[in-house]
Amino acid sequence: MHRVMVDTNVLIDLVSSSRPAHGRTVAAVVALLGSGDFEGCVLSSALKDVYYVYCRHYGDEPSARRAIRELRRMFALVNLTPSIVDAALDSDEPDFEDGLVRAAAELTDCDFLLTRDAPGFLSAGFEKVDADGLLERIAGS
Repeated sequence: MHRVMVDTNVLIDLVSSSRPAHGRTVAAVVALLGSGDFEGCVLSSALKDVYYVYCRHYGDEPSARRAIRELRRMFALVNLTPSIVDAALDSDEPDFEDGLVRAAAELTDCDFLLTRDAPGFLSAGFEKVDADGLLERIAGS
């Protein structure tokens, strides 16, 4: 089983149909969920970020809760722990949120990170893929 950490920016693309990457993200997540060889997970703290962005963009709190509930159903949650926070603080990621995602992915043995953050995660211990890259990996499994 391959574990895929899903970055916050991808979660926002997934729930926001007006974002340019929405269609490809949906295709990648549908393939991820339908694959028996891949498991998707998200950092639990990312859900609050998605909620915040959704409410700010759409102004619809009940729909934001439904979106978060659906994400919770789709992905395994990785909780923030002292080890993840410490690893993020000690990482070479220039962005703390990226450091948290990276530490969570590394400490939970993720094989891939689904992200649109091209400059981030350069020295991470997993493969960084975008939606098309994940679709290729799933098709090749």
